[in-house]
Formats: sequence, structure tokens, C-alpha cells
Amino acid sequence: MEDFNSLLLNEQVELIRAQCAKTQAERMQHCREAESFGRQIENHAFPYRSVAQNGRRLFDAHSYDYLLTTH
Repeated sequence: MEDFNSLLLNEQVELIRAQCAKTQAERMQHCREAESFGRQIENHAFPYRSVAQNGRRLFDAHSYDYLLTTH
């Protein structure tokens, strides 16, 4: 299993790349990469993004979905 901090870093790097992307296609690719890292973080043994009893996550791995619709 990949190091938890590496997963967090890689997700953030992809989000920054998505924000700086010049085309919608680039932006979507970086969002997909970030989402992939987000899923790995969700499935990591460390319960950083565990689901609360009310069904919400304290830190939502998909909170960057707005990047897909902007620019």
C-alpha cells in the first residue's frame, strides 16, 4: 500500500494541475487523476476520510468536482 502522505500530496498536485490546465480535456484528466488518488485515500487503512454516522465525510474526496464545470 502506498504511503498515505504521498497519496495526499499526489492528489493535491493533480488538483493544482487541474486548476492551471489550459484546456477542458487537460482539466478533466487531472481531475480523474486526483479522483483516483482520492479513492486510494478513501480505501487506505488510515481512516482519514471515514464516513460519519450521518453519511458525510469530514473531508470529501470529491470536493473538487467544480473544476469540471468551470473555465
